Amino acid sequence: MLSGEKGFIVAKMMELIVKMCEAYGCEKLVRVNHVHVSGVSYVNIGDYGLEFIKDIHSYRPRASVYTTTNPVCVDLTGLSRILSNEFIDKQLVINKYFEEMGFQPTYSCIPYYFRKPSVNEHLAWGESSAVIYANSVFGARTNREGAPLTIASSITGYTYFAGMHMDENRVVKISLNVDRDVEPELYGALGYWIGENIHETPIIKGIVENYSSIKIMLASAAATGDFALVVIDKITPKGSYRVSDYLEKISVGFKDIEENVFRGREEGYVLGYIGCPHLDPLEFRTLVEKFSNRRVKRECGFLVSIPYPFLSIFRSEIDFLRKRGVDVVAGTCPIVSKLTVKPDLVLTNSGKAFFYFKNIHGLNVRIASFETIIDNVTEK
Repeated sequence: MLSGEKGFIVAKMMELIVKMCEAYGCEKLVRVNHVHVSGVSYVNIGDYGLEFIKDIHSYRPRASVYTTTNPVCVDLTGLSRILSNEFIDKQLVINKYFEEMGFQPTYSCIPYYFRKPSVNEHLAWGESSAVIYANSVFGARTNREGAPLTIASSITGYTYFAGMHMDENRVVKISLNVDRDVEPELYGALGYWIGENIHETPIIKGIVENYSSIKIMLASAAATGDFALVVIDKITPKGSYRVSDYLEKISVGFKDIEENVFRGREEGYVLGYIGCPHLDPLEFRTLVEKFSNRRVKRECGFLVSIPYPFLSIFRSEIDFLRKRGVDVVAGTCPIVSKLTVKPDLVLTNSGKAFFYFKNIHGLNVRIASFETIIDNVTEK
């Protein structure tokens, strides 16, 4: 490929991967079966990123492996009252380029919903929440890749053999015991604490086997820390990691995470938010059931983010929720978007959303359970 027998742009993309390999001191490349492209949102990449994608697209390359795409910066229904559609024209140009290159228009941070990885399968994924879930729940192997590298891997079908692809970098060094007073509904706060306080790969014990809560916990840990792997006792597949001979033992309880948890005092306009990471079908159906006899309070807002393909799968359910005041946005999330509102308080079950609402949007935000959010922003 480097010699150009498959075309100029394939050679340039392979050159990028080889340079990454050299930078990491690795000796070989590895084939990947699934690429997840990050850096899709115009708000994140700006005009320079758009021009970069346009330049690649001009050579008419095609994805050589199954390739999914991360969320964009606008609600692809165009109906949101909470997220701005200011950049919709430029965002749709980016979408067009990617789709013409053969990338799947998933526009979601949960690529494992569209294709489940297998144990020890090599991937090239961007999006920190997806990477940590692939490594920790499925036992797959992927680094936290930047957008240019994911595009290069899609076009060539390769990535560099370093980091999470190698056994020696998948070693547990800390045993973290979660006390029983940390309920699964607050695993967003637990993940936030893990990212801030744990600095080696842990094995977490005492976790309730609730995959929705685990998804939120892992995303939160990856947002506040640099984790690509968190081993979960009895969940992470054996053979996808090894345990150090010496383990430092640490415990965490509710008292350690309660600082960021909602205590039941709200004033002014309260915005509830769920969908970070995006809701899966079961989670979305659970939400719909909750609204059988409820609607959003007039003085509140409720934002929910889902993968773009759900627009056709759940058309009637989305209409149902919107009639009850829920702002359902597809293919996007507030982390990579601009808000049209400035709430006095944001309630979310996600530690990742907490981190970005606080540090990027400068908002007052607290972590709360799904039930607490429903109770505070809706009424019968």
